Amino acid sequence: MKKMTNAFAILLLFLLIFLLIGLASADDYIVESGYDHPIPEGVEAHDPVPISFWQLPLWVMLLHVTAMPIEMLASLKALTYLGYKRISGCNVLDQDVRSKIYDHIKENPGVHYSAIANETGINRGTLKYHLKMLQMHNKIRVFHGTGHVRYFENNMKFNEYSQRVLHHLRNDTSKKIFEFLIKSPGASRKDISLAVGISCPSVSWYMKRLCADGIVSTNKEGWYVRYHLNNEAATTLSPIIERERWCFQSEPIV
Repeated sequence: MKKMTNAFAILLLFLLIFLLIGLASADDYIVESGYDHPIPEGVEAHDPVPISFWQLPLWVMLLHVTAMPIEMLASLKALTYLGYKRISGCNVLDQDVRSKIYDHIKENPGVHYSAIANETGINRGTLKYHLKMLQMHNKIRVFHGTGHVRYFENNMKFNEYSQRVLHHLRNDTSKKIFEFLIKSPGASRKDISLAVGISCPSVSWYMKRLCADGIVSTNKEGWYVRYHLNNEAATTLSPIIERERWCFQSEPIV
């Protein structure tokens, strides 16, 4: 920081020297408003003609070059006095609200925007800003799924496939289907319909999407289509579902 300050001081010194040289070599200029003087007889009136920056005297151009950085630095320095500081990857979590949002995403991988707002009580405009900051500084990853944008902690734990699995897990009906297939691999459409409590056409609708995302696979036995969770999906889902079931069973009965 000290080196940058010294370099900036040297730059200002050189610019000041050029400014003084320009002033010393400049012709005498007297600037007055043309509208204050009457137009001589026989002279046709013309509107003032603007000139470009490069047609200005040298000392005026140097004045603009030297004055603008100083004004900009002064405004930035004023912001630091007011408590503002540059956000970076090192201090992005120093802000209390932003840290709260990050912790909530960390504890609830795949949570969507509305759920964060409702569960944390944070104003949606404020939430949008802090999510943008967390994403900009690579603290979270954003998954665009059908119907929802979901947020994950940016670490090596959740690859793209895991994000797709957890996206479906956040849907209550898909979650019930997962739980049933973990206990009953090879279940038919009718088995799932009875276990989950939805119609057979609805089962087909969900299974079509789960198969398209590579989470469920099928095999046909006679007239029946059997559904299985793929190995990678089962590996991702089993510990999460088991942990949630354990937490639910551990809650005291009121």
